[in-house]
Amino acid sequence: MYKIRAICKTITILFIAITFVLSLSADEHAEDTEEVEVAEKKYVEFTLSGTFTDTRDVNFLGTASSKTLRSLFRKLDTLKNDDDIAGIIFKIGGIGIGWGNLQEIREKLIELGKSGKEMIGYLQGGGNAEYLLATTMDRIVLMPTGSLNLTGLRSEILFFKGLLEKLDIEADMLSMGEFKAGVEPYIRDSMSDSFRESMTGLLDDLYTQMLKKIADGRNGITFERAVELIDNGPYVAHEAQDFNLVDDLLYYDQLLESIKNQGDEDEIVKVVKPDDKKRKMPNMNSFTGLMQFFSMLNPPRRARQRPAENQLALIYASGPILPDLGSSFSTMSVITPMSLTKAFQKARSDDSVKVVVLRVDSPGGSAVASDLIWREVMLTQREKPVVVSMANVAASGGYYISMAAGTIVAHPGTLTGSIGVYGGKLNMKGLYNKLGLKKEIITHGKNATIYSDYGNFTPTERERIKKMMHTIYHEFVDKAAAGRNMSFEEIEEVAQGRVWTGKQAKELGLIDELGGLDTAISIAKKKAGFTDEDKLGLMILPEQKTFFEQIFESMLEDEASLSNPFPLKGGQRIPTLSILKNHWNQLTALITVFQTERVVTAIPFEIIIR
Repeated sequence: MYKIRAICKTITILFIAITFVLSLSADEHAEDTEEVEVAEKKYVEFTLSGTFTDTRDVNFLGTASSKTLRSLFRKLDTLKNDDDIAGIIFKIGGIGIGWGNLQEIREKLIELGKSGKEMIGYLQGGGNAEYLLATTMDRIVLMPTGSLNLTGLRSEILFFKGLLEKLDIEADMLSMGEFKAGVEPYIRDSMSDSFRESMTGLLDDLYTQMLKKIADGRNGITFERAVELIDNGPYVAHEAQDFNLVDDLLYYDQLLESIKNQGDEDEIVKVVKPDDKKRKMPNMNSFTGLMQFFSMLNPPRRARQRPAENQLALIYASGPILPDLGSSFSTMSVITPMSLTKAFQKARSDDSVKVVVLRVDSPGGSAVASDLIWREVMLTQREKPVVVSMANVAASGGYYISMAAGTIVAHPGTLTGSIGVYGGKLNMKGLYNKLGLKKEIITHGKNATIYSDYGNFTPTERERIKKMMHTIYHEFVDKAAAGRNMSFEEIEEVAQGRVWTGKQAKELGLIDELGGLDTAISIAKKKAGFTDEDKLGLMILPEQKTFFEQIFESMLEDEASLSNPFPLKGGQRIPTLSILKNHWNQLTALITVFQTERVVTAIPFEIIIR
């Protein structure tokens, strides 16, 4: 019996020993397997080009969903939070954008770079805008035959006086504010000293900002060196590399190959393209294709989610400021009192909305419309915190609608201020005579011809126009002083129609903080008693409408109204088709304001970085 037990014990010990050996062998095999596994390193291609705006353009194909800043920033945030991505190749080209939006995109790219991902900027060529974006990258690669058009900044002002004289058109214009230069292109053939001083001051500050960003983004390039490099530009590819403006000269396929080959034996590097859902044009020769096309014209709305308990209302005010002209204009490409009033009233009446952010990108326009919107901002500020985020430009009327907010945030390059007014009319009598046209005018009332285009202002009419302009200007300054907690004299000193950069405006007290929309939202949340980590629902106002919805609304409003309260000359409305042409829309809009009110709050120029 003892012998049997000894044998069993021996067998048990052997079994345990064999199991232990087998276990070690399995572990060693597992370790061997892990050692031969190849890691994967992923790079993503990202195209950064085109024009980026705050709101969507509306066209007959519906609502464009790309090329908005919010869409771009969502994509960048997705890349930042994806731990599987080791690097991003940005194909940068053809950027058409204002200074404010450019600086906001740069800040987002810098934030993305802090996530530890390698960022490579690829340029086939480029100018100031493309290069300023590329300087946020770890590495800049230029095509071997490309060029870098760093040539500094310039301002070009077109004067119409000579053309008007050839056409026998006389501009009878007045302005209120030493630097309010909106009338100068019509009545002068060169800049006044005050206009030149204002524009020089703007360019000086923007140029300094540009040089600093180049110096901050490129190792080995100081501010002083950046000045020298700009003065000696533009550059062909090998010069750009020699002067440390770019790191490598490669064709794009060579860049991809170099990235793929940078991994070692145990690592595979691959470059992938993000999933871009591009809308394809259906086959119009088939019934199914036609149905798809009509579906594209009026895309279905997304199902509305249940609103969050606490919401932030983000109200967009983009484009020139117009009186309520019905539905002839897209509400998202121009600003009207009706659309903004509805937006602010909804934000005030909705108890779930705790705070409001007003995003302004406007050169101004109608003084009356600006005041109506200012009042809505003021009424909302009394009930809930309102924070303004200025984009590329929030000047003249754009500043007017902002100044009642509790806090104003702008980019260093935002154009703002321009507290002033101008007005007048074009005397077309000479042109009419050249064309063989003649008017006979019968009047009752001393100033009945004040808005006639068949003569200049009479002395009494001119006096009335001056009085109107003085009143509007005084109210503009007075309300700005109240909004900024400054005296009338302090505001008037920096008013006078002068345009400032956001950086200058901060120093002068016209705004509170420097930053973009993220900064404004952060401030708004704190003012409403929340932290940055707290999640708030986002209510976007005014609601975007499709092209066909605007057409149908316009038709219904036409049936309900016998006349347009703000007719153009000849009683003609601006055609609805103009919403397809954004730039033409804005130009016509400003002309409309001038014809209906004669006194406007607008700046006559726009600065775009090239």
